[in-house]
Amino acid sequence: MIQQILGWLDHLGTVGLLLTMFIEGLSVPFPGIIIVLAYGYVMNFNIWESLLMALVMSAIYTIASFIPYLLGYKLDAFFKKRLKKSIDKARGWFNKYGLWSIAVTRPFGIGNYISYVAGISKVKWLPYGLLTLVGIFPWAFVMIFIGREALQIVHAFF
Repeated sequence: MIQQILGWLDHLGTVGLLLTMFIEGLSVPFPGIIIVLAYGYVMNFNIWESLLMALVMSAIYTIASFIPYLLGYKLDAFFKKRLKKSIDKARGWFNKYGLWSIAVTRPFGIGNYISYVAGISKVKWLPYGLLTLVGIFPWAFVMIFIGREALQIVHAFF
């Protein structure tokens, strides 16, 4: 079963990895971390390829994250009612750390809601986009790197 999944990811290649990051950027419940780790394993990028791929992945994630940002921007009253608990938690980070909370929260679950909070708070699009890119890049690189290292560990033992 696992070999079939890895084979399928290998068949999809970079397109599948970038699609994963796009879905992850949409802030919908999705096991993106598992898929990105698996891609690091399957694609076996060298360090420079990993850095470049992490940059492209981050750009795709950032582009997708503008959808929940714009939803928050345009539908702020709706989201304040429907996602009150999650929005309040993200807003707490936002109030405590200011704009940098956009970058700091990206690797964590709360980062999914920060897009809505940034939109609701009417953060300008350029700082939002740059901070999202800065925040997700380390996560993307580390996940690809860990997946790649897992491949080397598997080869060392088997």
